[in-house]
This record gives sequence, structure tokens and C-alpha cells, in this order.
Amino acid sequence: MVVNIAMKAAISKLALLGFSNYEARAYTTLLQDNPLTAYEIAKISGIPSSKVYEVIRKLEDKNTIQSIRAERSRLYIPVSLDEFVENYKLSIEDSLNSIRKSLRGVKVGIDTNYTWHMNAYDDMILRAKRMLGSARETALLLIWPDEVSRLGEDLTQAYKRDLKIAVIHYGPTNLNAGQVYRHSVEDSVYAERGLRGLTLIADSREALIGKISETKTDAIWSMNDAFVMMAEDYLRHDIYMIKTMMRFNPLLKEAFGQRYEKMVDVFKDDNS
Repeated sequence: MVVNIAMKAAISKLALLGFSNYEARAYTTLLQDNPLTAYEIAKISGIPSSKVYEVIRKLEDKNTIQSIRAERSRLYIPVSLDEFVENYKLSIEDSLNSIRKSLRGVKVGIDTNYTWHMNAYDDMILRAKRMLGSARETALLLIWPDEVSRLGEDLTQAYKRDLKIAVIHYGPTNLNAGQVYRHSVEDSVYAERGLRGLTLIADSREALIGKISETKTDAIWSMNDAFVMMAEDYLRHDIYMIKTMMRFNPLLKEAFGQRYEKMVDVFKDDNS
């Protein structure tokens, strides 16, 4: 069986849904060409002939393929891709609703003291999407253009449902979701270290802080009160500084230097 890149991707995604490698190969083979006999499925997909009938039976149990009678043999056809996706979606929703119903009477306590560490960029983005989707009152956010491309739609949808949003954005942006404060990339600690950051606080209840480089992502999520308060105070004070600089920029530059050299040196207070 010649497996192209798209086929490999499809087989790996089906594995995430509980399909074995042989089951995924049989189903994708039938999507490409049908109807087929069991022999033809085995030959095209590379599934051993001794295994193909077991694979077919499991796919029938999953309502993923069905048989049709031909003149001399039994042929197999796949459930269409759209029907497969809709059936799986409904099955998952039914299972989740059943779980919710079964566990509704169980008293659940939330341990807010632990921190969740993430080293995968997609995991961090997925957590941010969930936070924005579940926030009910406020969201404070520090973000860069790369992450706006992943979270922009989520921010827009949150803003449309009247979530109060304040965003510190590094560099120029067309983001239109709440109050956006532009931060100078050049004058940031991130620029000095070759990093960019992502910080999100939802409802003053949970916080996500991440730093991102070209080769690594390091993020922490927690509902710990001290952690959330520290992250929120950091963003609020950054916004206070941006608003102050916007209004009193000439005076501040006169007092602290053209690039605020005296202001950023936190280890001394030179009033001269």
C-alpha cells in the first residue's frame, strides 16, 4: 500500500479516536475506492489476509463500514466522511452528557493549590482557548502577534458576549476586542532575552503564564490565589504604566531619559 502524507495524517488522527492502525488503514482505503471485497481491502491496505476479517468485523461494530451482497461475494463500503464525523460527534456528546448526569450527585472539590506545567505550544494555546471560552466577567491578556493569530477569534467571540477585556499587545495590531494597549517591543524585557510572552487571567480566578522562544515553550497554569493575584497585579501595573506614559510622555522623558533609562533601573532612584 502506498501511503501518502495525507493518508498518514488521517491514520494518525483516527488512532486518536480509538482506531487500530489496521482499522484506520481499512477505512481510509475504502474511502478512496469502494466497494471492495475483503481480499481487495487486504491487498490494497497491506493488512495481512489473516487479520482482515477481524478488522472488518470491528469496523462494522463501530458502524464505520457496511457490507453489501454481490453476485458471488460480499463487498464493503464505508460510511461517508461527513456521516462518520457527525456520528462520532453525537456519540461523544451522548457519552459526555451521560457522564455529567452520572457524576452530578458526586461532590467535587477543586484543589486550587497545584500548578499545571506545559511544554507544548499547542497545549498552552488550547488552555488559553478554554479559559477565554469559559470566562464570564473579565479577561486580562498580554499577547504577541503570533498568538493573536491563534486566539484572535476566541477573543472576538468573548468580547461579543460582553466579556470585559483588556489586552497588552506587543507591537502594532488590528485586534478589536476590548481595550487594547500597545506595548513597545523594542523596550521590553522579552526583546532583551529573545523571547515573547503570553499571560492570561480569567475572572481573577485562574491564570496562565508562558514564555515562548523559537525552540521551546514553558507555561504554567494555576488557580492558586497567590499565583493569580501576582499575575493580575503584573498586568494591571503594566497597563497603569502604559496609560501614564501615553499621557505624560514628554515629562517622563525629560525626567528619566529618552528611553526611560533612569526609570527602568530598579536598583537605584536617581532624581538628578
